[in-house]
Amino acid sequence: MKKRAMVPCLVGLAVALSGCSQEKASEAPPKPAESKEPVKLVVYSYSSGIQDSEFQKFFVEPVQKKYPNISMQLISRNGDKDTPEQIIASGNLPDLILTSNVYIGMFNKLGLGMDLTELAKKNNVDFNRFDPIGMGAIKQFGDKGEVYALPFSMNYGMMIYNKDIFDKFGVPYPTDGMTWDQTIELAKKLTRKEEGIQYIGIDPDYPENLTRQYSLPYVDEKEEKPLINTQGYKTAFSKLKAMYEIPGFIGEKNKFMYTSNGFFKDRILAMYPVWGDGVVGTFEDMAQEGKPLNWDMVTYPSFEDRPGIGKPVDLHLMMLSPKSKHQQEAFQVMSTLISEEAQITMNKTGRMTVLNNDAVKKTYASELKGFQGKNVQSVFKSKQAEIVKPTDYDLPFKQLIREGAKDMAQNNKDVNTVLREIQDKAEKAMLDIKRSK
Repeated sequence: MKKRAMVPCLVGLAVALSGCSQEKASEAPPKPAESKEPVKLVVYSYSSGIQDSEFQKFFVEPVQKKYPNISMQLISRNGDKDTPEQIIASGNLPDLILTSNVYIGMFNKLGLGMDLTELAKKNNVDFNRFDPIGMGAIKQFGDKGEVYALPFSMNYGMMIYNKDIFDKFGVPYPTDGMTWDQTIELAKKLTRKEEGIQYIGIDPDYPENLTRQYSLPYVDEKEEKPLINTQGYKTAFSKLKAMYEIPGFIGEKNKFMYTSNGFFKDRILAMYPVWGDGVVGTFEDMAQEGKPLNWDMVTYPSFEDRPGIGKPVDLHLMMLSPKSKHQQEAFQVMSTLISEEAQITMNKTGRMTVLNNDAVKKTYASELKGFQGKNVQSVFKSKQAEIVKPTDYDLPFKQLIREGAKDMAQNNKDVNTVLREIQDKAEKAMLDIKRSK
């Protein structure tokens, strides 16, 4: 996360919406009159995962169809170019911000977030239409009931697997609803060397994939001390340790992560628990090029004491800047993107719907060639893990946790020692951060 500029947060007045959703259609407030004057909106994308082609298809086309007077200019953060601070300094402030739920607080501190409850009420937008866990992740940023964003798509966890590797060793395919322990036992049967090729049963990737799935905070509620050396982290790191210790898992030069290259390029990785958004495009490209992988998917593995709980909430969402001179038009864009028609279009092409609507969900990936005949509905069989509200310490602590997991994998350290060392480093880092404020 980039260093946050100390700009006051400007938000609208919080207006309770609970009564609005219960009003009869005849009692709902009339929608504001729609202007026909040409309006150009600046849209800023920051870690939203939206590509230019997707922006054209999912945003520009449906908005132009409904509101031909509204045009949009997309500005995307690209590494150190067009950071939020640079955008503010340039004076070309956005009307809309596309980002993920973990950055709501950052944009609020930059003065680029506003409460949407009043506009939602005026435009008859019911927050109850959305996935409740997803909306909960948004609402946690409102201390007085404020809602600072509307979601437009949802990321999701899945475990993809290479059927050829399973067939090669005569091992049954994984199934929906498997726990981490069951998955690890399966991985042991697939981590083996054959004809000079070392196959890997599973790659858990970065450690936060498990710690966030377990909804573990980095610090206590008052941010007084790190919460790393705890029972929850011991449980998560014990699963990592069990995978690292599978004979043959640690490769040459102490390699312990195989990631997407191991699965798609080298094709030595049998199971890979991933974010769906990170692999949909790859599978589709391979299918369109006539080079498909023999694969399928099941639910993301769960902890034994949290059955059916997959990856945490990860939303792609829209925020409206309080500095926008076209707030009504910007909200009309937001309303278009959350319409059932727009949501079905996105859902069919692999961007999961944010609507709490089973009929819409069933259309998931139906237009993707690479997903035909796959267990696509497995993505809806897991519940999302609750997300912990982000803090200023998350990024440096996450890096310490990654370093600790690497140390455990490569140097065969025990879980208790690693967590104690991470805790000590985190306490020192917290003091440094506090002094720098």
